[in-house]
Amino acid sequence: MKKILFFVLFLFMLTSVEGQIQSRMSGIVIDKDTKKPISEVIVQYGSASRDYVYTLSDGRYDIPVISNDYIYFQCFGYKSRSILKSELVKNPTVMLELNPVSLNPVVISPVLADQLLEKAMINTKKRLLTDQPVSYLLHFLRNETSSIFQNELYMEYTATLPKKELKKDMKQDRLPYELDLLHIRHLQKGDNPPSDLYGAEYHASHLFTFGDSKNNETKLSYSPDSTIMVLEIRPLPGGNGWARGEVYINKSDMSISSIEIESVDSLLDLQPFKKYKDKEYKIVRKTGNYQFKEINGKYYMTDCYTFYRFCNVDEYGRKEYITYQCDVYTNGLPKTQRNRRKLSGFCQELFYFPDSTKLDFWETDK
Repeated sequence: MKKILFFVLFLFMLTSVEGQIQSRMSGIVIDKDTKKPISEVIVQYGSASRDYVYTLSDGRYDIPVISNDYIYFQCFGYKSRSILKSELVKNPTVMLELNPVSLNPVVISPVLADQLLEKAMINTKKRLLTDQPVSYLLHFLRNETSSIFQNELYMEYTATLPKKELKKDMKQDRLPYELDLLHIRHLQKGDNPPSDLYGAEYHASHLFTFGDSKNNETKLSYSPDSTIMVLEIRPLPGGNGWARGEVYINKSDMSISSIEIESVDSLLDLQPFKKYKDKEYKIVRKTGNYQFKEINGKYYMTDCYTFYRFCNVDEYGRKEYITYQCDVYTNGLPKTQRNRRKLSGFCQELFYFPDSTKLDFWETDK
């Protein structure tokens, strides 16, 4: 009797192990013409957005076998393929055909859009200029509907990105810039410094994102000379997307050339107010524009424009609109160190600093 039980248990374990082996599928993806393996191909094996893997440097993939009848293969520069799971079991070698460059926008899948955006963000961060101060000139303007006064100033500052701090976490949203004040001059100074509400950050310490691509429609196209990839992003009706815009990516190294993003006001208008102190606030308009320049294989921000418009409601139901505009452009790489004052990166603090000059330093050539 014990021998029979042992034999049955052995068969059960053997079947279980065999089932686990058969529950995964391995293969390789190669170029149809060169027969060379292709790395970083997206292999979508399930219906959920997270059900995908990348091929390794040798073109190999290993995926779980789940209920999907088709397995999808997508890679930048190649035509996408969908293959029946049963066919893939018989022949796990997948050949992809090069896709001729098209200037016409083509709708791409949310998975591919997310991966292209993430790859461009990471590659840009890897190639950012570090441990070198870059000088910037800034114009900031804040106004509100309840006051005739405006808060307006110009500032010269440097931004330095420490390599050690940047490498700690390449995927974190915020970039650890060190900001130092060189000169500041107020043109107008209202009675109410903007300390009650956060304002537009005066340096692009973080790159705007469009949210999860499943909430957007993303189209891919190329510049006429095929050197720039253009991702055109629009929110889908009924989704949680809030912005539209374009991301321009250098095709040679998959780094960001520029980003243009603006809110869809009708979608922001649907968002609820949030309580802050004795008032309720919400953003009703948001715009960002960032451009990068290459120098000796490294990139740094050359221009940045941000625009925020808030609506607040007091306890009596009265509405007030507050607008922040911040325009930044580069003034080159400083040749000498000057006396500086550390800044945290938010515009409120600037209104508490006294003028350091009466010169129109932002209009002079250095």
